[in-house]
Amino acid sequence: METLEKAPAAVSTATPKKSTLLATLSLLFYPTGVYRLWANRYPLWARLLYTLLGLPLFLLGSVYLSIVVFALFLPELDMSMGNRTDRTVINKVGGYATTFLKTGRETGGAYELIRVELEPQGGNGWHYHKTFDEQFTVAEGEITIGLEDKELLLTKGQTATAPKTKMHFFRNLSSNKTVLIVKTIPARGLEKTIRIGYGLSNSGQIDANGIPNNPWHMALLLGYSESYFPVVPPIIQEPLIKGMAKIAQWRGEDKVLEKYFR
Repeated sequence: METLEKAPAAVSTATPKKSTLLATLSLLFYPTGVYRLWANRYPLWARLLYTLLGLPLFLLGSVYLSIVVFALFLPELDMSMGNRTDRTVINKVGGYATTFLKTGRETGGAYELIRVELEPQGGNGWHYHKTFDEQFTVAEGEITIGLEDKELLLTKGQTATAPKTKMHFFRNLSSNKTVLIVKTIPARGLEKTIRIGYGLSNSGQIDANGIPNNPWHMALLLGYSESYFPVVPPIIQEPLIKGMAKIAQWRGEDKVLEKYFR
């Protein structure tokens, strides 16, 4: 009598692959992830951890995407300037006096040239610009320039250039006034940014840390100057800042600031 042996059942790899795909989608789509965790009776600690920690991340991501996508359908940021006759503007709070030697209007957009008087400790922090190079030449005194991972001390007659997308800063760390000639190539929104920034500062609308009281004004200043900062990845902050600036313009927030640049 013959004994019939059962052939071993074929092992299917489809189920594990499907499970892996669903798990990945669960991480990307928070509501789907919550449903799967609770429906499949995962350990209670895993369900609670995912639900509680995932919610704020999901909300932040949703707000971010909403801003970026909505801004795609809005007009580009208006970088134009009025035909101003006053060439020198003074920031009474920040220790700046700026004279516009050549404006973008006068150079046909090729470059902007300004003369900045910096009192001791005047300057700015690490940042970069997306679309223009920034050249610094010392006309009087000395200036400390940060450029990527190094700091340079420039004295009268010396020049340093911060190429676009490169982190940099400038600050007068001496005890005397410094006069700096700044050239941006090509011309973008430097004059507009300075005039608005100084105007807000002089009218008490900027706090001690240099932050405008109105967040929409902050968005516009960052948008006009195309300034971005360390730590936050460019792929995240660049669309967000540009989007916020375009939304501020859509809201008409730039109209409130026209007295400073028209």
